[in-house]
Amino acid sequence: MKTGHGRRIRYRTTTALTLAAALALPLMLSGCEDHSPVAAPTSTLPAKDSSTATPATDPQPAIPAYETELDLSPEETEAVEGALVAFEGFLTSINGAYSGHYEKVKDFPKYSSGQALDSIINEAESIKTRQTEFDGKINPISVEIFEVSGSPEDQSSPNVIVHFCVDTSQWSLTQAGVKATKNPDGFVTMEHTILFDNGTWTVDKQSLWERKC
Repeated sequence: MKTGHGRRIRYRTTTALTLAAALALPLMLSGCEDHSPVAAPTSTLPAKDSSTATPATDPQPAIPAYETELDLSPEETEAVEGALVAFEGFLTSINGAYSGHYEKVKDFPKYSSGQALDSIINEAESIKTRQTEFDGKINPISVEIFEVSGSPEDQSSPNVIVHFCVDTSQWSLTQAGVKATKNPDGFVTMEHTILFDNGTWTVDKQSLWERKC
């Protein structure tokens, strides 16, 4: 297992991360060298139904730019990139569902599991039934790989822990009929635990890591 410490390195990909993601979950980092990570092999990416996907209407999630203090091996880099595809897919599917495109809920199990999946299903349902109202948007300001445990080739279940900075004042989730107010925390660091199981990466847990970033 590796956890973040030491010299931070920034990794950039050719596809820029553009997320207007509505992450309205109960909210219960980080001189860098530039590197260009290779694309994650298909075996580590969430499955996609090619018969219904089109580049215009159903784009594949991309690997966002990220930073890390870890000295990643090639196998760990592959694991990180597979996990980050799930991370972006998770956020973009939430963005679609929470903004009124409720058919995007079908994508939730592709990119999430466990506690994270339960949370976003409940949130999306409350918005769909107009029990709650969501306004605004959320964009990850920075993404950091904090910990890597194992790789898809290991016998044990590998996981990647991602920390990302967000500005909570840019969105609100309120009971229907209640005037929306900005979240008081402002910039916070969220943590996602992303697991590899049954041939795919999914966001399994999410929590507030720190009330600053």
